[in-house]
Amino acid sequence: MVALDKIKNIINNRLNISNLNISSNTPLYFKLFVILFLTFSATIVSIAYQLEKHIEATHIEVVKDELMSIASIAAFYVDGDIVEELRESEQEQTAEYAVLQQRLIQIMKDNKKIRDVYVLRKGEHKDELVFVVDAAELEEHSPLGEIYDAIIAPEMLKGFIQPAVDKDFTTDKWGQTLSGYAPVRNSHGDVVAILGIDFDANDIRAEYNKRSERVLFYAVLGMLLMLMLSLVVAKKLVERLNNIKCVIDMLLEENLDTSVHDTGKDEIKDLSLRVNQLIKKMVADREQMFICMITALVNALEAKDQYTYGHSADVADIADDIMNEMQLDANEKFTIRFAAILHDIGKIGISDIILQKKGKLTETEFSVIRQHPLIGAKILEGIPALNQIQDIVQHHHERYDGTGYPDKLRGLDISLGARIIAVADSFQAMISDRTYHSGMSQKLAMKELEENKGTQFDPHIVDVFLALCKNKQYKE
Repeated sequence: MVALDKIKNIINNRLNISNLNISSNTPLYFKLFVILFLTFSATIVSIAYQLEKHIEATHIEVVKDELMSIASIAAFYVDGDIVEELRESEQEQTAEYAVLQQRLIQIMKDNKKIRDVYVLRKGEHKDELVFVVDAAELEEHSPLGEIYDAIIAPEMLKGFIQPAVDKDFTTDKWGQTLSGYAPVRNSHGDVVAILGIDFDANDIRAEYNKRSERVLFYAVLGMLLMLMLSLVVAKKLVERLNNIKCVIDMLLEENLDTSVHDTGKDEIKDLSLRVNQLIKKMVADREQMFICMITALVNALEAKDQYTYGHSADVADIADDIMNEMQLDANEKFTIRFAAILHDIGKIGISDIILQKKGKLTETEFSVIRQHPLIGAKILEGIPALNQIQDIVQHHHERYDGTGYPDKLRGLDISLGARIIAVADSFQAMISDRTYHSGMSQKLAMKELEENKGTQFDPHIVDVFLALCKNKQYKE
């Protein structure tokens, strides 16, 4: 995070023209290179900075959810009846204790993140807990009957009611940890103890630092790519300007030969038209390069999962077909297509564990997934040229009946681009193979769109697209 802050400050300072210290004698090639490189680098650093802040804010919450999930599952494997019987320190040598301890050790082996697993019951006094079984090694092992002061970790007592997790790192004689707890029940369903799971604080920080380093690596890599692109683009622009200079030199020579004639005006007018055409071409080239840069970023995201690779490009192509049929103007088509390519960019901020999970998502995991439109909009925030695209990215999961997310917009309050992408995105997802389901046929996907128009989708856009589907196969 500190490294990204430093890079961002350097870029911001250098973007101040007064700080560039470029004199009028500085070659144009160098000026263009510096401006292009700093502009593109500032964009990359801004995106990386926003992503880093999101990782910092969500990482600890994801770990807490994981701790509670593991503790809840592990508690089912602990026999509460045996826990009730283990009261005296001598019972640590019994077969029942050994069986229970082996189960806890196996839980540790199944998840390398776990530092310790243990079972505690309530003691005689308030805030007093008593160790029943501990899976830790001998030097950190707590014997049967050892007292633990719950004041150190107040969330422990909540574990007797429902799964709980420490609000922050806890420090005790075993070191600094973050722990999750879940109730242990006997055969009658009564809570007799809690099971605790410890994650080492250093491991949690190391995982966060690893993700931060990955963001920093890609930011630096992106800046190196922009360095090369800026050199190429600056060279190309200077070559074009040199061609104009040659034309101007030719005009000056002609004026010297025919100084009394007014013919120079026509040539100047023609040159102005050519300069304007060149400016338009430069803008188009820059837009195309920016699209390529963003497309590469999206492809890098999708390449992590073979089932979603190419999804954004396919959604953009389907959106193109719909827009052509609706006869939208070129500017609107450009904006919506760009938004279609970027619509899932917010998934960069979602854990790979959740994105690539093969089974059904938990409600907690699904709530994390639902954040990706807001994350995507946040990444694009502050880039004026992408304001319209930011709005479409934020609202592509809104529903026509107002029950979507994140802002529960309804009907025509949802932008046209978001309504078009909602149809294209859902259709492409339905016909595609994913880790958790096989793609359905085009006919069945068309039926789903028909059944959900007016509730999930804009009826007019669905009708336009279904008419297209009758003459075009989107799934081979």
